[in-house]
Amino acid sequence: MITISKDELELFATDLLLAAKSSREDAELVAHSLVWADLRGRQPQGVFRIPVLVTMIHHGLITSPTEMNWSKRSEVMYHLDAGNGFGQVAGYRAMQKAIDIAKKIGIGMVTVNRSNHFGAASYFCALAADAQCVGLTFTNATPKVAPFGGTKPILGTNPVAFGCPTSSGVPILVDFSTSSIAGSTIRTITEGGGRLPKGVALDASGQPTTDPAALSSGCLLPAAGAKGYGLGLMIEIFCGILAGAGMSHEVGPFYSTWKRPVNSGHMMMAIDISRLQPLDMYFDRLDQLIKEIKSSPTLEHVDEVLIPGEVRGRFADQFSREGIPLNDETIHGLENLARSLAVEVPWKQAAPVSVHDKQ
Repeated sequence: MITISKDELELFATDLLLAAKSSREDAELVAHSLVWADLRGRQPQGVFRIPVLVTMIHHGLITSPTEMNWSKRSEVMYHLDAGNGFGQVAGYRAMQKAIDIAKKIGIGMVTVNRSNHFGAASYFCALAADAQCVGLTFTNATPKVAPFGGTKPILGTNPVAFGCPTSSGVPILVDFSTSSIAGSTIRTITEGGGRLPKGVALDASGQPTTDPAALSSGCLLPAAGAKGYGLGLMIEIFCGILAGAGMSHEVGPFYSTWKRPVNSGHMMMAIDISRLQPLDMYFDRLDQLIKEIKSSPTLEHVDEVLIPGEVRGRFADQFSREGIPLNDETIHGLENLARSLAVEVPWKQAAPVSVHDKQ
């Protein structure tokens, strides 16, 4: 494992994408969003994704640059045809548009179709929080999750995210898949040779399984049973039907095939807090609520009650000072890609700093 500064990693990520014939604007925006995730300890949504993004570019499934077309649906509602471009670029433009509308009118909503996997959903909610807005982000995905009571994958992991600003400057960020376990967690378990937790998956015959390999012909279960199923269905309706994107099996796989576009859909919403109450009042009341939450007695094995986004904020502070750690799998993937694209690897230019050396 090595560590690398945020700026160096972002520059390296940009260089890789440029070498893969991405436009500079797209490369810089995608690199920024990926490193944002790495900075917060979310490596499965970070630069680890660059090799598969480059593969999709080479297969013509991600187009860069691409023409993304806007259509106005009402004063507060817009739609973005992402033109099979980067999901990170489509998500960024959609949330920025939602924020711009919210600042003018109070609330803004944008739907997106013909897009791709867009990384960490909370990234877009953090953009809204930075603008003193409440942000909501939904996206659908290729089907991996059975409906409640079913045994066939119909819905995607369909993440939902929420964000809002706090007086500390570290936003509250809620970000979770509506499946019993996130796809990125499954990949980590699989690559580490581990087993799935009990009660999260079924095999092809509809029987419970802890074997990650069984998921290729089986399915995940929805989070919290009927509740996760309801949320996943809601997101499919927003992002598949209302956004005019693929739904259920119409959404292409992100990893397992290079034969058809993903065509995932997103929904971004921003609400200007100041239209509802003065910001001072909002922060005072939110501080009171956070204080009340923090005052709760903890379970025996829990050190403190945390606010969603708090741990990620601590990682961001630490890694900004000490460098972002990259695991071996990410390092090897980036090095192999850099070699194929004739891009210099920053940690090959000087002796890398080991995480263990800092301890």
